[in-house]
Amino acid sequence: MKKMIVLGGVAALALSGAAIAQTNDGPRGGRMDPDARVSQAEFVEQRVARLTAMDANGDGVISREEMQAQRQARMGERRDSMFERMDANGDGSITRAEYDAAHEQRSQQRAERRVEGGEAGQRRGGRGHRGGHGMGMRLDRDGQGVTIEQARQRATEQFARMDADGDGFVTGAEMRAQHEARRADHQARRADRRQAAE
Repeated sequence: MKKMIVLGGVAALALSGAAIAQTNDGPRGGRMDPDARVSQAEFVEQRVARLTAMDANGDGVISREEMQAQRQARMGERRDSMFERMDANGDGSITRAEYDAAHEQRSQQRAERRVEGGEAGQRRGGRGHRGGHGMGMRLDRDGQGVTIEQARQRATEQFARMDADGDGFVTGAEMRAQHEARRADHQARRADRRQAAE
């Protein structure tokens, strides 16, 4: 049987909390408004839709090949988007001046996020644990690959943990609170492992 695995990218897609009810202001866009509300159905279905889009053969399981194809497509889109942002005059080439201007703008945006993000922003550009990279929670609980149904169940469980007031909706503030709690737990476990190793 073809070996199925779950990569960090699946977890990142399944855990991204900003795709629904998001605002697109700010330099990176996709930031969820703290007051926005997302229902459980919206939350779960948005995550399932992202995974379903990766399931090229429609078998309900995300294979390594499907994950790699999705990642390559996203990388190409990001490169194109980055080029378009840097090519200020739209002539299809980037001059040294355009490159330098884009670099300066990015540096300013990072500095603004550091101010807004406090200590976390200073360390990671305000993008969360590890700067938004390496979200490693495994969805594959049975070792047979991640199925769409497993993703649906995991998203439902995650929603229940985030819905602090039990009103059937999750706000941007609740998502951030859960993220901070998970980060604190991760840091505590990491510190424990370091102490045990000493």
